[in-house]
Amino acid sequence: MQIAVTAILIISALWLVPAAALPQAARVKVTPEIVRMGAFYGGAHVRVGGKTGLDEKVVIVVRGQKLTEVFNKAGRVGPIWVNTGKVTISDVPSLLLVFSSVPVEACLTRPAIDKYGLDPPALKKQMHIESKARDYGRVADDYFFYKAKQGSYRLANGGVRMNQPDKDGLPYTLEFLLPKCAPPGQYEISVLECRNGEVVASSDFPLKVVEVGFPALVSFLATQRSSAYGILCVVVALIAGFGIDFVAARLFERKMVGR
Repeated sequence: MQIAVTAILIISALWLVPAAALPQAARVKVTPEIVRMGAFYGGAHVRVGGKTGLDEKVVIVVRGQKLTEVFNKAGRVGPIWVNTGKVTISDVPSLLLVFSSVPVEACLTRPAIDKYGLDPPALKKQMHIESKARDYGRVADDYFFYKAKQGSYRLANGGVRMNQPDKDGLPYTLEFLLPKCAPPGQYEISVLECRNGEVVASSDFPLKVVEVGFPALVSFLATQRSSAYGILCVVVALIAGFGIDFVAARLFERKMVGR
């Protein structure tokens, strides 16, 4: 009898808890949670929605796992450009998309921006560059430019739409396109609630990108069945070659008939 009464009291207490007191994770929804990459994959639309306090701003970060990349460094020798060495860049995310309801520097202090790595100066403090020439600043700027052009980095402000407030708080929504250059793997969506220049609440949500269909088959054969993968490549090359030959023959035959 005592156990039953205790259970009823606990359920009643949970029912009476206001929405503002609920954990941030319970007030945020990410759709979809799994992105499937098929043969005609061209990116995926992702939606993040939730509620925050009336006096708070929102920053949403989509981040990939850290990686290490090696690049050729070009230099000029006389009138020509040649490779002069290697540049290794590590401790950088494979994907970084930053969205906010207002400019990031308007809702967070510099230490907070550096802590969460939300802009190029903050990323420069976290990344490691190995190069014979010690022009690290230029290498970092070129790397950010390359990533932005590729679509892997988007550090511009905006994107988070704040809606009309209600009794439970201030609703917000974000809809963005996950770039097609994002490889299969595990990503993390972080929702940061900001007030007075600091992050007062944060929650992380996983976003999984997986291959399906023919791309998944090719990836499996390449990593697990190398001999079958080699045979598949030969077959595809033969089909492509015969197909091009057939199309060329048909076009040439039509031209001859036209004459």
